[in-house]
Amino acid sequence: MIDISAPDLGLGALIRQRRKAQKMSQVDLGEKVGVNQNTVSQWENGDVSSIRNWESVADVLGIDRLLFARLMAASAVESGKTERLSSAVKPLVTRATPQIAVSNEHISGARDVPVRGRAVGGDDGKYEFNGEVLGWEVRPPMLAGVSEAYSVYVDGESMFPRYKSGETIWLHPHVKPRRGDDVVVQLHPDEDGQEPYGYIKEFVGWQPSRLVLLQYNPYREVYFDRDQVVSVHKVVFSQR
Repeated sequence: MIDISAPDLGLGALIRQRRKAQKMSQVDLGEKVGVNQNTVSQWENGDVSSIRNWESVADVLGIDRLLFARLMAASAVESGKTERLSSAVKPLVTRATPQIAVSNEHISGARDVPVRGRAVGGDDGKYEFNGEVLGWEVRPPMLAGVSEAYSVYVDGESMFPRYKSGETIWLHPHVKPRRGDDVVVQLHPDEDGQEPYGYIKEFVGWQPSRLVLLQYNPYREVYFDRDQVVSVHKVVFSQR
């Protein structure tokens, strides 16, 4: 089962949700992070583009720091107030993924990389992984000699603007993903008789009982129980 901590919430609404979940008043939260009640009220009403002590706020509320920073950056872009962002957050406005190669040019070579993952549709970008080969793609140089490499056709907008619908991504199944890597997570079916399924997301890390990922559109943190996860494969190449 997919567990989404903040479905369709902006940062202000997420702050309010987490504060109330911890049974804190706005005054209580303000005292914990060194601001007054009026400032907390402003955050919860959407004025979140320049929270100076944002790391403390994220930690007190139990919000992943990367998720918090990205929501703050997204708010700044939407409001046109990017100049107010802290130096730690500002790079997230335009940062590209450094861990993958991206090409707009046609690559040549043997078409021996299978395409897997049939798009199911929906806002969360779900795919079925039933072993079916949907086609064959060229093998990019970084996957030369890599057994069990495969590709997936991006469908939907759940990882926009990182990936657009219609792009192709290539996966290296033998490289351990690190925080910030893009991955395809494959999962056991929820019920007998259903197909295994999966998603394209950003890898955050493993907790004792669950896998933590990020989705971009809308920004939200996604959890899967550890025993539900079949595999987590790193994206190493994409082509638009």
